[in-house]
Amino acid sequence: MTRVVRYPEGSVLLRSLGRALPVISHGEGIYLFDRDGKRYVDASAGALVASVGHGNREVADAVHAQLLRVGYVNGTQFTSEATEALAARLAAQVASELPGFGRARSAFLCSGSEAVEAAVKFARQLWMERGEPARAKVVARVPSYHGNTLYALSASGRPHYRTLYGPLLSSVLATPAPYPYRCGFDDYAKGGAEHYARQLEALIENEEPRTIAAFIVEPIIGSSAGAAVPPPGYFERVRSLCDRHGILIIADEVLCGTGRCGAFFASHLTSLDPDVIVLGKGLGGGYAPLSALLVKQPHLDEMRRGSGYFQHAQTYLQAPFMTAAGLAVLEYFERHDLVRRSARIGARLLGRLSEQLLPLEHVGCVQGLGLLCGVEMVADKATRAPFPRERKVAERLTAHFFERGLIVWPNVGQADGTSGDLFMIGPPLVIDEEQVDDLVDALARAIKEFTP
Repeated sequence: MTRVVRYPEGSVLLRSLGRALPVISHGEGIYLFDRDGKRYVDASAGALVASVGHGNREVADAVHAQLLRVGYVNGTQFTSEATEALAARLAAQVASELPGFGRARSAFLCSGSEAVEAAVKFARQLWMERGEPARAKVVARVPSYHGNTLYALSASGRPHYRTLYGPLLSSVLATPAPYPYRCGFDDYAKGGAEHYARQLEALIENEEPRTIAAFIVEPIIGSSAGAAVPPPGYFERVRSLCDRHGILIIADEVLCGTGRCGAFFASHLTSLDPDVIVLGKGLGGGYAPLSALLVKQPHLDEMRRGSGYFQHAQTYLQAPFMTAAGLAVLEYFERHDLVRRSARIGARLLGRLSEQLLPLEHVGCVQGLGLLCGVEMVADKATRAPFPRERKVAERLTAHFFERGLIVWPNVGQADGTSGDLFMIGPPLVIDEEQVDDLVDALARAIKEFTP
């Protein structure tokens, strides 16, 4: 095999048709190594996936052992020890951090997009079981991201997707997401909750509340707003508003959950009391495709008294090789105290990023929680003006980092739907203090060398 692949070489349908991709040989902890021996610091855990690091023998051995027993069964016909054990562990975690959720039941799928689709279908079916067929609308926030399948993409508050896929997408209601750097008022912490809750309330009342099934939110926004944390009191107001109008809340924790932000559930950190929870990415740690839909026992009891089943299934529903990976990841979390470690080392990461990057000419903001941080680049710090989109600052900066062996996750459009450049830092949760310091030093040097 060649050391680098560039289209039209090979037979893989590459996402980028104009970029050379190094061939990775192996990984270890927070590092990846290509066939030339070059080392990369995986500062974004891939796509915020590699929670327990690369080359984790404990997790790999557990998946291997499960594959030797049985890798796949039809989830509508059988269950398995691994699947039951993972569901029980998640139920215990919910009881510990989100006691208002009650007893949790989990379904396991292959990706966050699939789980979001299942969550929306669950909400819709629940209203049908309750005899309220008019409740079909979903409210989402802008900016936000919920996945790449068609309904999940419809609910993603990124306007540029509609330019390409508009005729294929569903109509989803949109309300502004809390975004401290671009909120437009002086005291985000003091006035933010009321400001954004009022906008949501106006939307609900304008649309007729009894036509709305659910409100889908990221407790801490991912790359769409650079790890933006909501203002104090925001989700308490949202919960009260949704309760008043009978609207279910879906917490999309695919990116920010599973210990990433310093608690197992980001909802716990942001005082969100959801009706449905979606997990993914770090839950499987990159050792198997895995996501989870968590629902409340009383909601399932309603379905049991009605139609008798949740009308959703996919080929790899509850597959034991997937759930064995999730179980092994969570057992590794417990043995190595990774959730509390994420909070502790994440505080160091955010502090060091703020200290070293904020003084730089084009760094507008540094924000985040735990081991999830975002850095926004701007043309003018005084006015917070973004770079013109045609300059592709996020893409060029990411390539600049990549050449220096630093992997981050870029995004664009957060400033106005088109312009805006940011990058995300979310390393594996096994990163240590010395590695954090080395990473931040390397990022600072690379930004100083970069010409926007």
